[in-house]
Amino acid sequence: MKPRPTSRFVRRRAATALLVLGALVVPLVAVAAGRDSGERRLAALVAAPSFARDVAPIVRAKCAGCHMDGGIAPFAFTTERDLASRAALVLRAVEERRMPPWPPGPRSPAYVGQAAKTLTSAQRDALVRWAKTQLVRPGAPRSGTPVGTPSRHATAALPGESTLELALPVRYTPKRVNDGTDDYRCFVLDPELDEDAFVTSARVSPDADAIVHHVILYRVLPSAIASAERLDRAEAGSGWTCFGTAGIDRPSGAGLGFLDDAGWIAAWAPGSTGGRLRAGTGISLPAGSKIVMQVHYNLLNGARPDRSEAILTTAPATARLEPVSTTLLPAPVELACAKGEQGPLCDRTAAQFDQVRKYGQDAGLIPTGLLLLCGKNAAQPPASATTTCDRRVAARTTIQAVMGHMHLLGASISVVLNPETPRAQTLLEILRWDFHWQSSYLLAKPVVAQAGDVLRVTCRHDVAKRPSLRPRPPARYVLWGEGTRDEMCLGVLQVTRG
Repeated sequence: MKPRPTSRFVRRRAATALLVLGALVVPLVAVAAGRDSGERRLAALVAAPSFARDVAPIVRAKCAGCHMDGGIAPFAFTTERDLASRAALVLRAVEERRMPPWPPGPRSPAYVGQAAKTLTSAQRDALVRWAKTQLVRPGAPRSGTPVGTPSRHATAALPGESTLELALPVRYTPKRVNDGTDDYRCFVLDPELDEDAFVTSARVSPDADAIVHHVILYRVLPSAIASAERLDRAEAGSGWTCFGTAGIDRPSGAGLGFLDDAGWIAAWAPGSTGGRLRAGTGISLPAGSKIVMQVHYNLLNGARPDRSEAILTTAPATARLEPVSTTLLPAPVELACAKGEQGPLCDRTAAQFDQVRKYGQDAGLIPTGLLLLCGKNAAQPPASATTTCDRRVAARTTIQAVMGHMHLLGASISVVLNPETPRAQTLLEILRWDFHWQSSYLLAKPVVAQAGDVLRVTCRHDVAKRPSLRPRPPARYVLWGEGTRDEMCLGVLQVTRG
């Protein structure tokens, strides 16, 4: 009879057995894990959408207008390789719903054309699944399947309408202003109208796609043409510098009436498809009127000659369309220097005199005028990151379209009808303001405001954004003004009356 093994011997034999077992099991587990991983990759590849059939049409329609060679986006989506090499960026941007850019937030109402500028659930799912398959096979050869060229959405004239094609007078080569990367230039266009007409649609066709970032068209009535021509003559070359607005003088005695009829016709930004006003409406363009085209050139892609054009459709005055006018909802801007910032312009009075030096006497009066208009304390201006202004509706008004405008320190903006009441309606809410993505939004369903109703614009600014701006502006007390170092808070409504 063999002697009973000691406990140490038993432990040694058990340990040896475990090592042997482990040596056998670990490879099996690794094989199983590898099989699972391979199966997952195979399943992902099998489920991958076809780039040519499923992905390219989405990118062509929703992305390529900006992501093109020399376009406003930082890189082009020309072929499948371009997207595959940035699959992680595509995946993150689509899953976070940052791309394609659609500034209005979830509380905003539905707008005409929204479906053409945003992704459906099916489109988002196709892009996400395709991007994920690219990530599970890094280094795999990609085809040069082209994305295709985005279509130019022409605005066709309807029966009884005419088409006006208005190009810049001459080619203009933009230049950097104040060491920045932007040039805002205004040009006078002459539609040569012998009879009164209505503008029913407007489309901008940028010539130098790589540098034209956005365009605004302003109506210039015969009484204001001399002012526009004077601005044009005051600067060398074609047009004049016009950051913010066109800078054209208002008619004598107009008072605050320009806030109810600012003469805005249309706006364009990358991805815009051209805008037709709602059926039965039009912007009055009296005989002899002219149009000012404001072009924002972004020079990150260099400077090159441009001769963009606007294509308008017009109906004769006999069409008896309902006139559309532009209502402005401004709010004062009073932003003190951030904690830790220092400089002579951190003093409000010094900043106000600096405005006068740069833009003239009116620039010094506007901040105080806005405080009074909005019922704020003009003697002790309330410096705050958030500003609001209420305007009471004078007569029954139908709101057709809405737009918000701020500058580089903007953080969020909203326009609300009858705020803080059971009848409150959000007309526009942009929670993450981006100065480079501004547009007008035509309401899918017009909103009627009755006499006595209240319209409120609310803006939030963030002076902490100042250090990230290039070139970095100096510390200063920020007021309402035209320059990049100034700010605005402005709601813009296209309305019909009665």
